[in-house]
Amino acid sequence: MDYEFARQFMHDLARPGGIVLGWWILDHLGARGIRRIFAKAEAGLEISEGGESKREASQKRFRTLKGISLQLFRWSLAVIGALTLAGSLGVDVRSILTGLGIAGLAISLAAQNIIRDFLNGVFIVFEDQFAVGDVVKIEGNSGVVETFTLRTTRLRTLDGELVTIPNGSISTVLNFTKKWSRARIEVGVDYRTDIPRALKIMDSVARDLALQMPGKVIEEPAVLEGILGYEASSVTLRILLKTIPGAQWEIAANYRLRLKQAFDEAKISIAFPRLDVHLKSEPEAVPNRIA
Repeated sequence: MDYEFARQFMHDLARPGGIVLGWWILDHLGARGIRRIFAKAEAGLEISEGGESKREASQKRFRTLKGISLQLFRWSLAVIGALTLAGSLGVDVRSILTGLGIAGLAISLAAQNIIRDFLNGVFIVFEDQFAVGDVVKIEGNSGVVETFTLRTTRLRTLDGELVTIPNGSISTVLNFTKKWSRARIEVGVDYRTDIPRALKIMDSVARDLALQMPGKVIEEPAVLEGILGYEASSVTLRILLKTIPGAQWEIAANYRLRLKQAFDEAKISIAFPRLDVHLKSEPEAVPNRIA
């Protein structure tokens, strides 16, 4: 009797156990296969137009698509595995599917924001608005895209704060690392400065920097041939440097350091706020005399 019970128990347990084991194996092999496919795709990227910056942009996109593919695969496999397991235990799967359909309709009406998050996440991926690793500004929050799912986007700010943004609330995206970037440097010089000479020095410093960092400065520097504006204590000059994505801050910092050294050697003063006070003496009032 005990032997028959044990045999029946093992028989009833074998099928669910096999389903769970099969789900685990498929999950492991499928995830491994997806990672290998994307790894081979990244390794096979060719450096063509746009150079290394284009390759890096493609790698970011591949990493984002890999994460989403893994999520979709595992969620789909989990649903199929759960339904198969329920069927092996004698549960009527058709009634479950019918109930899920009705519940899904009710949930869809009640969870419109979640559905909007997913749909907007799909559009972000297919339109390639940004990818994991990009530096972006979304709804007033600036930072590096650390994690992206179809529902949310997570940014790591400069201060190390992690900001989670629902994709449905994303209406405008500023991507600072897409295809190419630009370092914009503005400097204020004293009103007594020889402006043409200062502009030549700015251009010379930029060209030297471009020669020393050829992989990061991708076009000839563009110095504004003239005065950008008149400020209270300075004359503003500007230069633009086109860089690979994400290099604009490094290039700008290096350029400012070199420009300061070049201006010091040329005795050109970088202006600072100054207030000139002029004192005017009034003649002493003569008292009226009454005769």
